[in-house]
Amino acid sequence: MPENTTAAGTQRSVDALNTTDVRLHRVCKAAEVTDRVTGRHFLHAGPPIDLADIPGPMRGAVIGGLLLEREARSPAEAEAIIDGGGVSISPCHDEGAVGAMAGIITPSTPVVVAAAGDTRAFSPLNEGIQGAVRYGSFDDATIGRLRWLGDVLAPALDEAVRASEPVDLAALVAEGLRRGDDCHNRLVATSAALLATLLPGLLRGSADREDIARITTVMSRNGHFALPFAISAAKAMTLAASGFDGSSVVTTMAGNGREFGIRVSGLGDRWFTVPSPLGTPVLLDGATLDDATPTMGDSMTAETAGFGAFAMTAAPAIMSFVGGDAAYARDLTARMREITAGTSTRFLIPGEDFRGTPLGIDVHKVRATGIEPVINNGLAHRLPGRGRVGAGITPIPVAPFAEASLALERGARS
Repeated sequence: MPENTTAAGTQRSVDALNTTDVRLHRVCKAAEVTDRVTGRHFLHAGPPIDLADIPGPMRGAVIGGLLLEREARSPAEAEAIIDGGGVSISPCHDEGAVGAMAGIITPSTPVVVAAAGDTRAFSPLNEGIQGAVRYGSFDDATIGRLRWLGDVLAPALDEAVRASEPVDLAALVAEGLRRGDDCHNRLVATSAALLATLLPGLLRGSADREDIARITTVMSRNGHFALPFAISAAKAMTLAASGFDGSSVVTTMAGNGREFGIRVSGLGDRWFTVPSPLGTPVLLDGATLDDATPTMGDSMTAETAGFGAFAMTAAPAIMSFVGGDAAYARDLTARMREITAGTSTRFLIPGEDFRGTPLGIDVHKVRATGIEPVINNGLAHRLPGRGRVGAGITPIPVAPFAEASLALERGARS
């Protein structure tokens, strides 16, 4: 492939990541965004995987999805449906979606929808870091909370979105970085800003006083509430950066708990995979590495779009959650600059004199330097129904990036 074609395509991807305008479009149930989900066909995180091979927390999330859809009346009945082959699954990324952790999306899953022109990207509302379907929980309290999010909170926020001035999601992320978030595993300031933005529309809407009180309480107490708003925006940006001939920019990174995969702008929808890594996480009291499922989820779309672990120096407080210290954060961000094709002009880091974040992972640079891209991610228990066990900074092996680099050199395209 001619060098000028590669350079031009790569620059077009970086420009798309850097300039794509993304607005908050809706907060609604997934069935209102896509007809790809049905009562027994769900979306999942990561590259494609057979139902029989899904890890424990994803199985737990499928159980939760069947209960949410009332396709099953009990966990035992849900397991029988799964074991009988009564459920089918496909990747979120095939539908313009991103799902944190297990990433299971069903028709009734409440989602945040981002819009970039005619492109739509969506991600499930964040349930909090306690019992959550995305971590594989499916107890009555978890399912009840998720139903409330879909039946009460989502319609009220959707009404507020329609009543408000357009919400610029890229600007929301940029402001979060200025206020000490990385906008992947720390979103305390971003969530507060989101609540402040939507509150006037919420108060003008039709939700009753008690519902508004509960909605604002849930939003204010969940420091990760803004995560789906950030990563749905990131997905819209990476979609805009996709499909440029010769581009060596990574447009997808995701794990399903068995494999971790990437896709590259100049190579279409082809996946390049490696066994899911685990890293060295910060575990909850009583948990061990043997309890943890290897990397799973689509939320590393954040890093793909230039924030999250690529902006660690913006969020020193996150280090107590994922491990390390301020010096380690500076080193991580500096190393990520060596494997990216550009620098953001809108995601700025105050602690680096407002220098932009590293933007556009370049598979050729990863291959040449041997530097592993990093993500920060949560971890779920390997058994269904056990929930969250920790979080950490996870280096991703060079192998899939090198393989994609060689494929580009051969002029391959899926």
